[in-house]
Amino acid sequence: MDHKIIVREKKETDNDQIENILNKNFGENRHQRTVYLYRKKSPIKGLSLVSCLNEDSNTVIGTITFYRTLVSNINCLLLGPLAVSVLFQGKGFGKILVKKGLEIATQKNETICFVSGKYNYYKEFDFFKLSSKNLIIHTPGDLTYGELLVKELKKDCINLLPLKAQLLPEK
Repeated sequence: MDHKIIVREKKETDNDQIENILNKNFGENRHQRTVYLYRKKSPIKGLSLVSCLNEDSNTVIGTITFYRTLVSNINCLLLGPLAVSVLFQGKGFGKILVKKGLEIATQKNETICFVSGKYNYYKEFDFFKLSSKNLIIHTPGDLTYGELLVKELKKDCINLLPLKAQLLPEK
């Protein structure tokens, strides 16, 4: 990695840059995807982060957001969207956002985090497939990546989840 990456909380002035990155990564019709049903409420305070170059902290390179979600009235997190500017993909900007976001979530005493993403990417952060734990958690529509992934932020919190449930947006 050639650049020093910094992570900071998102500012209102970052919104246009973030929208541009998300549109280039997921398309302008991304709001029609199932995961956007969970993004109608505001993201969790302190868990909307951006990555930048140390020498230019006003230019957003990557973005990550976490939203509150529920499984059988158990508060959980939903990670996403995570996106990095096409020019900087593969250089660590996304990974540092995921690591920092999960670290902050753990410090905030969050227990469980879900993501709809590529398993081969998220397994590095100790996410696992629901099927590997015999969990069946439904969503109100199809997911882009086919299966939710889950991570324990506190040891053995996965045992709080029923074996069969539905992932619901925050009320």
